[in-house]
Amino acid sequence: MPVAEYEDFELEIGSDLPLGGGPQQYYGRVVRSPAGEAPKSQVKFWFSAPGELAKLRGELENAVLEIDEKNHQGPATRGEQVLRDFGRGVFRSVFTDVPSIQRIYERSKGAAQDLRIKLRIEAADLAGLPWEYLYDEDDMPGFVSLTRPIVRYLETAGGVGRMGVKGPLRILGMIADPSTSEWPKLNVVKERDRINKGIDALQHEGKVDFQWVPGGTGKDLMKKLLEGDWHIFHFIGHGGVEEALPGAGASGFVVMVDEDGKPVKKFATDLAMMLTGAKRSLRLIVLNCCESARINVGDRFGNPAIGLMKTGWLPAVVAMQFPITDNAAISMSEGFYAALAGNRPIDDAVTLARKFIQEKSRVEWGIPVLYMRSPDGRIFDVEAPQPPVPPPEAARPSKQMLQQRRDEFMEALAAGAATIEALEELTRRGQELHGLLADDSELSARLAKVYFDLGTLQHKQKQISKAAASFAYMLKLDPTKPEYFVRRANFNVTVGLYENALGDITEAIKLKPGNAEFYWIKGIVSMTAAGSDDKRGYVEEAIKAFSTAIAINGNEPKYLVSRANAFALLKDVAKAQTDMDSAIALAPDNIDLLVQKAKMVAEAA
Repeated sequence: MPVAEYEDFELEIGSDLPLGGGPQQYYGRVVRSPAGEAPKSQVKFWFSAPGELAKLRGELENAVLEIDEKNHQGPATRGEQVLRDFGRGVFRSVFTDVPSIQRIYERSKGAAQDLRIKLRIEAADLAGLPWEYLYDEDDMPGFVSLTRPIVRYLETAGGVGRMGVKGPLRILGMIADPSTSEWPKLNVVKERDRINKGIDALQHEGKVDFQWVPGGTGKDLMKKLLEGDWHIFHFIGHGGVEEALPGAGASGFVVMVDEDGKPVKKFATDLAMMLTGAKRSLRLIVLNCCESARINVGDRFGNPAIGLMKTGWLPAVVAMQFPITDNAAISMSEGFYAALAGNRPIDDAVTLARKFIQEKSRVEWGIPVLYMRSPDGRIFDVEAPQPPVPPPEAARPSKQMLQQRRDEFMEALAAGAATIEALEELTRRGQELHGLLADDSELSARLAKVYFDLGTLQHKQKQISKAAASFAYMLKLDPTKPEYFVRRANFNVTVGLYENALGDITEAIKLKPGNAEFYWIKGIVSMTAAGSDDKRGYVEEAIKAFSTAIAINGNEPKYLVSRANAFALLKDVAKAQTDMDSAIALAPDNIDLLVQKAKMVAEAA
């Protein structure tokens, strides 16, 4: 699919107070477009007073929240109709009823093959409306942002250029879940899972390197930022808007936690300061909190997304103006990051993400808001590897030559390779041969083992994206070996992709269902995913896996000890102690088991 070359229809919406007094009046002007400019002209909306705007905002939010995830086909829902009526009314007020704007807009659509709408919302009381639902009843599919990017454009001091990216896009994810009743409890496991599902294919193709911050504190974030160059920061949690100082206007914040798990509000300036060390590479922040793009009526700059943009060094922020469901979030991640990894402009990526969301939800595609300073949306210049060109038939080696090259390759494998460089050279030679001998099952199996060894070394050297790609090639070449799935599961655990790890272990079990060790590993992965909190879904899955391991082999003490630890997490002390007694009976000389039981009894007292 060719990348769109957008031209800008840049529109400013502002307000003036009449010299003689009276209610404020709104205006619109075309700052720039393929068809020229348009001077300030009055715009009349059917709402004007702050009370009316606040009521309208509430009605629109209720419309979005009336989501039936099973009903994304058939007649329009009430919520969809409310959003359509709003979008139609605003579009008419600005793009139809103002002759100067209407004329330039129609000419621009005819003059430009790809048109981007850049909105400069200077009127503070209009900035909190969901402009992403603009509806043009004379166009198909009607909702403008499903076919043309709608950007909240912010012009600040300092230039913004592209950043060259060699290899995968590196994305740093973070979830902050305060342990108080002040903020609704997040399902951390589910939040991780929905992101992992959205980018699983990209991760294993080596196009994206997504890692999680191991905690929710500011220190956790800053430590993780030291591990190389990060291109995107993806935050999941709570956010909001708060009156900072009397008369100083509202300030947006996200909620992190302190060392005790208590909530800490981090205002945009705080978050920007924490991320400053990564500003040489960081080009995009995604805020997945329900009020990260919300603006109180009358306050143009009162949300964390705009606060971050005001720092002057960040090219773009994507934020949510309403809560978003799991299916919509998964679809967004899948479409959005695939487009960015494919070197598409940020606004094009958001438009594609909207289409992905629309496949699951008829209204949620308008929830993401893109704030942008980049003039053309190209914040990354991803250097994609060129696929090998197969040789023409005339240049194809003879059977004798292929056999000779194969024999030489097998001899090189037998000689052994102990370094990353040597293994990479073997994979290069092996891939060339495999392209010519795709039906050679022995070659595929031997090459898969090379990728196993290479990925293992890359993992040890913390070459995460390269290791992910190596393990993906390994399983593509030979998906019959359960130990390969176990190896990748171990890798996925270390980078926080717990659901992917569980998926790999499940595949290993399918290949060798009578292996007790695999069930034990599945339980350990589940326990790791559960963390220190009582994530009952994962802990109970761990207990099931440990129980199966014990049923297959009841003479292994570590299976009983692991299940005892899981029972202890669920505060089922009696069952935990019973398992510890059984483990001790199997290994009565193991002092560590006696110490562990004593500690467990003391903690339960």
